[in-house]
Amino acid sequence: MFYSTQDPERIIELINKYPMFRQMYGDVYEVCRNMEKVMGMFSEELREMDRNTVQYMIDEMQATIDAQAAALEEEKKRHEEEKKKYEEEMQDLIATQTAALDKAMKRIEELERKVGSEPVK
Repeated sequence: MFYSTQDPERIIELINKYPMFRQMYGDVYEVCRNMEKVMGMFSEELREMDRNTVQYMIDEMQATIDAQAAALEEEKKRHEEEKKKYEEEMQDLIATQTAALDKAMKRIEELERKVGSEPVK
């Protein structure tokens, strides 16, 4: 009520009831009479709000960037693990096929020796 009323009777009633408000009301009244000062205070508050908004947006973007970087790092690790697992599986498969091929080659050599040692009919 102290700041919102412009009714002189109500202001006098408030000051009479609460004398400590007289000096404060006088200060507020003087500030309001000097519109340039009021606009300066308003402009300064807007500048501060703009700075705070920009800082908040930067903080939000940084949090998003950090979260994306962490997700990318996790994805990279997952891909590296999958690649390592795939390479190990391929090495195992190659080793198995090499062993099977060696076994088949030995069997072929045995059969060739057997066929070569038998008399021709």
